[in-house]
Amino acid sequence: MAYQVSVFLENKIGHFERVTGILKDVGVNIRAITLSHTTQGWGILNLLVNNPEKAKEALTEKGVSATLREIAVFAMGDIPGGLDELLKKIAAAGINFTNAYGRNIEIGVMAYLAVDVEDIEGAEEKIKAAGLQLVPDDEVYGLKDS
Repeated sequence: MAYQVSVFLENKIGHFERVTGILKDVGVNIRAITLSHTTQGWGILNLLVNNPEKAKEALTEKGVSATLREIAVFAMGDIPGGLDELLKKIAAAGINFTNAYGRNIEIGVMAYLAVDVEDIEGAEEKIKAAGLQLVPDDEVYGLKDS
């Protein structure tokens, strides 16, 4: 299972840029992002990067509150209904998620859906039992064929 980097980020000018600058300086490439407002001027920035461990280490060394969260990443067709088909399979497997975001891989062919679930171990069992396939980590991070 792959990992995303989650950052607790204050909603102030320059804070997001500080995160991207740190990652740029250590050569970490962002593959997908989602930024959600929580409350009281704070938000959660979720990053799918080519090297999550390196990203977390660099951010925490610079005083940025970052953590690694294990996620499930599924492939789907990049066609009308591709997401709907995948979500029906995930729901049939009994997997509930708290956060999700997509990443296009090849226009008209393939996209990924990154799913953040509270009970990742339970989800792994359900994924296997349902015959769903997870995208290998090297492909999630964009390392295959690079």
